[in-house]
Amino acid sequence: MTEPPKDCMFYHTVDLPSGEVRGQWDLRAHTREYLGGVSFTDRSVLEIGPASGYLSFYMEAAGARVTCVEPSLQRLWDIVPLAGYDIEAWRRDFAPGIARVRNSFWYLHKLYGSKVRVVEAEPYDLPDDLGRFEIGVLTSVLLHCRSPFSLIESAARHVSDTIIVTEPYDAALREEALCRFLPHAGLAQVHTWWAFTPRFFESALGVLGFARATVTFHEQWSETNQAAVPMFTVVGRR
Repeated sequence: MTEPPKDCMFYHTVDLPSGEVRGQWDLRAHTREYLGGVSFTDRSVLEIGPASGYLSFYMEAAGARVTCVEPSLQRLWDIVPLAGYDIEAWRRDFAPGIARVRNSFWYLHKLYGSKVRVVEAEPYDLPDDLGRFEIGVLTSVLLHCRSPFSLIESAARHVSDTIIVTEPYDAALREEALCRFLPHAGLAQVHTWWAFTPRFFESALGVLGFARATVTFHEQWSETNQAAVPMFTVVGRR
């Protein structure tokens, strides 16, 4: 089998007919844990921010009907307005990589003969005609968002039963319902806003009507860090 096109960049490690392609994260050993052990058989799923689509196609293979939401390439995701930082240069460097990640999604979509649907929309204001879904999936997305609660609220308007949130776990934050603001003047990064506690999402989901919450902990392999990273998943149900 031929290799994937050079204009593809895989965010998650995948096994292809041509062999393994390494991404920034390898979820293969613990994908079920990453998604909170939820069953996807005959369920409709709304996924925010699919990247290369590893989870999208995993859920589809498990029996789900999946719709993914991405912002436009012109908008991208929320950028920290760091004073003195050349944000436009960063955007010019960052956008081609995102385009290559999206190319990898469509490469896999064709390879698998997938029926996963992709909608380009403003994540904080999802359109009414997007539809209704049984499960909402927001995994390793909210740390990159200026207003994480607003994004959960936007998705929740379209979800009838279950919301899954997965984020890195920082034990130093202890057990309060809080999020820690990560950017500061001495740190030259503009893409990551927050670190969270599981209790923050238990509380946030409860406010939005998903009050029956379970929390699980797991580790996922980071190719960037060459280490297993502690993570947590909160599953909130109505």
